[in-house]
Amino acid sequence: MSRMVAIRLEERLLNEVDRVRRRRRLTRAGAIRDAIVMWVERQKLEKAKRQDRDGYTRKPVRDGEFGPVLGAQRWPK
Repeated sequence: MSRMVAIRLEERLLNEVDRVRRRRRLTRAGAIRDAIVMWVERQKLEKAKRQDRDGYTRKPVRDGEFGPVLGAQRWPK
């Protein structure tokens, strides 16, 4: 199910949206929907990065902690 949402855009931005969406053969709604989906995904990614950074701040990597793993990934000489 979808719902209609009204938004206001500056004339210059709307003109740019129209120019780009026509080349891609999208409707305005389709172009704006794609942009919102990308924005939501970017917010999720930024949240995950913050959580990762906060985790390493609380529990930093110890010297040599990844040594065995990295050593196992090397090709024999």
